[in-house]
Amino acid sequence: SYAAIAVVAIILTSAFFIIQNDGQQQLMIAQYIGGAGLEADKIILPDGTLVNIGSRTKFYYAPDYGKKQRIVYLEGEASFDVAKQKSRPFIVKISGQEVEALGTKFNIMAYPNDSVIATTLLEGSVRLTAENMSKPIILTPNQQFVYNKKARVAKIYQVDASLYISWVDGYYYFPDQKLGVILDRLSHLYGITFDIQSPKLQNEKFTGTFYRGQTVKDILEIIKLSIPIKYQI
Repeated sequence: SYAAIAVVAIILTSAFFIIQNDGQQQLMIAQYIGGAGLEADKIILPDGTLVNIGSRTKFYYAPDYGKKQRIVYLEGEASFDVAKQKSRPFIVKISGQEVEALGTKFNIMAYPNDSVIATTLLEGSVRLTAENMSKPIILTPNQQFVYNKKARVAKIYQVDASLYISWVDGYYYFPDQKLGVILDRLSHLYGITFDIQSPKLQNEKFTGTFYRGQTVKDILEIIKLSIPIKYQI
């Protein structure tokens, strides 16, 4: 029931980039990389849409944003407060999925190395399309769509959506989550790698809320009160 958890630190960065290269025709693309602050980095798009960007998140959009459609691209986690424009749908493109909204608030967690993609709706409605799904899915407030990329299985859960956006203010809520999922999330927040040496520990569950200002050691000591682990940093 014990495991050693090895932790390797990496450099934390927050930056703004201009990238240009699109085959034969060069285009300007704005790309943002989420930093490691206690609170989320905020971006206001040209149409007034507010985007909160999570740690180690890549977010970008093309220069024609807002002309016919409002398309953005996400690798990581972000919350959206979308400005209403019925004639121009707002679409978030992530690996294997598209999330379309017309004036709504929602959160997406879609880190490339994670096994699941989670979309949580706070207000309004969104339409999701994904690979291996025969038809789109419409979410209503306080619903969460979770797609397992490895198993190619999707589920919808009833949740308190406000808890899943608390990370914007630096608080991370884990409701009866498996240890493997929790450590995946912490790896993004702190830029570290966890090595769980006991496979059984992957599925041990924990419920709690952590603050971004806490150290990794503080968090592991809290988890240790519920799950019997030994760890090394």
